[in-house]
Amino acid sequence: MENDKLRDYFRGQQVSLQWLPVLRALALEMSAHAEAKDLRHLFFKIGERFACDTGERFEGIETLAELQDSLNDFWSQTNWGWVDLQETKGCIDITHYAAPLAEAFGDEALSWSVGLLEGYYQNIFKVLGAGDSMQVQAVGESSGGMDIGLRFGRQDQ
Repeated sequence: MENDKLRDYFRGQQVSLQWLPVLRALALEMSAHAEAKDLRHLFFKIGERFACDTGERFEGIETLAELQDSLNDFWSQTNWGWVDLQETKGCIDITHYAAPLAEAFGDEALSWSVGLLEGYYQNIFKVLGAGDSMQVQAVGESSGGMDIGLRFGRQDQ
């Protein structure tokens, strides 16, 4: 119970009160007029564009540890939480903690708003030289929007 209170308090601090009702209304309207898969694709494209504005800061990175440090520096500056990167079985597991997606758009929108992180990380790996056969995709369930699991690797067609 105490952990739920802490989570709720923390999530309540993630999104500016001046924008929260606008973002929630936006999410409800978008959900009413588009399919979740289309919204996820839209947010993927938004994430890619967001990364285009930051991609140069990741050029020249050579190790996963350097990438994680640079990403965490960026996420800290933008109040978007932090990330943990782990190499496993030819993939990179990405756990993004405290992204404000669930709070900004609502828990029910997390299934499509996660596309923003998919697109962001996809573009960053592209900047680092990844080819089109490697994809970022959300995996698993999020803990109340507080941790979002993604995987970068070859996707089965």
